[in-house]
Amino acid sequence: MSLDEFEHQWMAHADRPVAQYVAGGAGSDRVVATNTAAFDDVWLSPRGLHDGPADLDTSVTVLGHTLAMPLMLAPTSPQRLVHPDAELATARAAARHGLLSIVSTDSHFPYADIAKAAPGRTWFQLFPYRSRADVDATVAYAEECGASALVVTVDASFAARRLSTARAGYRLPPDIDYGTLRALGIWRGDPPAGGRHEKIPVTWDDLERIRSRTSLPLLVKGVLRPADARRCVDLGADASIVSNHGGRQLDGVLPALFALRSVVAAVPHGHPVIFDGGIRSGVDLAKAIALGARAVCIGRPYLWGLGLGGQRGVERVLDLLRQEFSDALLQMGITTVAELDDTFVTRSCRHLRD
Repeated sequence: MSLDEFEHQWMAHADRPVAQYVAGGAGSDRVVATNTAAFDDVWLSPRGLHDGPADLDTSVTVLGHTLAMPLMLAPTSPQRLVHPDAELATARAAARHGLLSIVSTDSHFPYADIAKAAPGRTWFQLFPYRSRADVDATVAYAEECGASALVVTVDASFAARRLSTARAGYRLPPDIDYGTLRALGIWRGDPPAGGRHEKIPVTWDDLERIRSRTSLPLLVKGVLRPADARRCVDLGADASIVSNHGGRQLDGVLPALFALRSVVAAVPHGHPVIFDGGIRSGVDLAKAIALGARAVCIGRPYLWGLGLGGQRGVERVLDLLRQEFSDALLQMGITTVAELDDTFVTRSCRHLRD
């Protein structure tokens, strides 16, 4: 009946090193917890009285895609760690609910297969590997497979100090592969024991180069600073994703929710800002939208559902979030997502002030 219950049930049954790999973050794991706790400092302010019949519409449009609710499935990898159907199940669940799945370059199954499983309902998340020529080939591959947008992750260029994962003795299980990297010829032989392939650090020149090589909508994931958001817009990015990589890269980094308002204020009106980090309920989703996000991404929550029941488990997580989000809107006297703005929230934490 709650995402907390999904988490507790999956964690209780999962292999401990894999469970810690999914749950863990960088250093002390403090940012993972604070991403979620940040929502406790935002309070909803319902108006109670409705202006008319309560005909609820939870849909939104993001870069030309209509979503049944303002929610997307963030890139995670490799999902085979939690279920054999991995990204195929996730993409199908998202499509069935009228949502989008963002598929990692590090997917277990080749992106071509995942895109076929959910036509027109996947975006491709780009990690730059090996050389600029390989990056160009990866962009072309995403286009050929039918990606509807390209998401460049800029905050995971370097290996993170994931201490809790290392202490749990995590090693890549033998049945895990990297289908997209193999399809591109970037990876051959056995995957590394730790599961990490070294990346090329993303520079501003790289981002400009990628922009010039694709006509797909381009999103930049990992934006926390207003100045960076503005520069991404200047380089031609179509949307920004406020994210600290789920607290998995840098201990002590600010919680993603603390950055949302300043990034929204920094970009032109109409430039979509998507939020990623700490969503654990439909009420959290409503709070993020009220603070300026066009839509939000979830990561760990759908992995818990995937681990417990494959596609059906992911769908149950999405059902729950839809029910909670719909209830939050109705309780606040709102019938469309467009009505949900910052007049419906009160920020009690000094970090969330304007």
